[in-house]
Amino acid sequence: MIQVTFKMIVRHDKRSDLLAAMKGMLQPVRVERGCLNYGLYQDVENSDAFLLLEEWATQQDLEKHICTDNQRQLLALMDLLSEQPELRFNTVTHTAGMDLIENVLKTDGRG
Repeated sequence: MIQVTFKMIVRHDKRSDLLAAMKGMLQPVRVERGCLNYGLYQDVENSDAFLLLEEWATQQDLEKHICTDNQRQLLALMDLLSEQPELRFNTVTHTAGMDLIENVLKTDGRG
């Protein structure tokens, strides 16, 4: 799985413009082949800070998405930001859930 994190801080006067554009982009991306997750999240400490979290099944699915009009629209929104965005692509080979926490707590962190 490929996980993409896109941290953005929007200019306060452009916040509603960014939100309106992003709301229109979410659902179309979610139905693209290989899209496992595509969500926009707001920072609870800074209402102008957002995190776009994407998860793609394969590198090929992500690359196909990067070539879409939707992605071009996202890049055009960068003019609304107050600073340079932070973009990260992470390849995830293993995931765990509550079982990890339960196992750590059972052994008091001794492995």
